Amino acid sequence: MYKCSVKAQLVLDQVRKRCQEDTQTNNRWHGRSGNYMYIMGRENADGKATGVCHKFADDGTHKLCGSFKILADGQITRFTGMSSADWRNFMSSAEAEYKAKYSDNMPTEDTAPEKVAV
Repeated sequence: MYKCSVKAQLVLDQVRKRCQEDTQTNNRWHGRSGNYMYIMGRENADGKATGVCHKFADDGTHKLCGSFKILADGQITRFTGMSSADWRNFMSSAEAEYKAKYSDNMPTEDTAPEKVAV
């Protein structure tokens, strides 16, 4: 399993959801100018998710056409073949999911009992 930050993973989950809707696969989608797929790159110590994008030709072959980068804070800085409107939708959905899952569970004040040395 590829490891990245929670926010980057939530954005990737939104991309996978789009791919499932378009092609019933986890990494292929229909873009404005053709069909694309992404391939995950190496894991990054800083939590970002990176990889390459390929575009399919009419004969079924595919060729490298660009790359993608999702920062650890869930911001997409590059995703070849996806529109910026898609980026915004993915990022806002991922942020809402993050707040729903993780922000409510975090304690707002110290819940540990206070210890006093006597």
